[in-house]
Amino acid sequence: MKKQDIKRHLQDYSIHGKRKTTIAHAFASALSVADAYDVEKIDIALRTLGQDPDKDLLCIYCDRPAETWDHIMAIVKDGKFSGYGHQVGNLIPCCKDCNSKKGNRDWKEFLISKRPNERTNPDIINKIESYIKNNTTQFKELIDEEINADIEKFEQIQNMVFDLMKLGDDQAKIIRDKLRAKTKCA
Repeated sequence: MKKQDIKRHLQDYSIHGKRKTTIAHAFASALSVADAYDVEKIDIALRTLGQDPDKDLLCIYCDRPAETWDHIMAIVKDGKFSGYGHQVGNLIPCCKDCNSKKGNRDWKEFLISKRPNERTNPDIINKIESYIKNNTTQFKELIDEEINADIEKFEQIQNMVFDLMKLGDDQAKIIRDKLRAKTKCA
């Protein structure tokens, strides 16, 4: 670390600027339908991936021990609900490093980038595609006019939260300016 690294901490904080993405993600995630915990379904799904559900799971991308579950298809796309949920077929065993590096990238592109010269890739891709197909619903296909109207109300609430965050930023600036005047901070 260098002394100039302190500069990023010596700035006024913006609730809206720093947390808008977090809040948008929370709203989109709230629309995500979750599967019930069904051991039999999970065991069958993991076997589809070539994993033994009774042993420690391996990262589908690199074969190291899995430490987390990756959402194969992002729940949030462009700040909105993608149509995929917290479903067995949208969660795949993954190590933390691969989960972090993949982010919202396409799973197939990420897998190939992790294993660029492997002949086993088509087999793994087929397993993952089967896993997704047999265990995932694309909820956007189920949205009708009534649900769309509900989503519009939901988005209005989200926008009200963003407006409140901006009001909070405005009030915080007033308070900071008064504190600066009292302490002569520049």
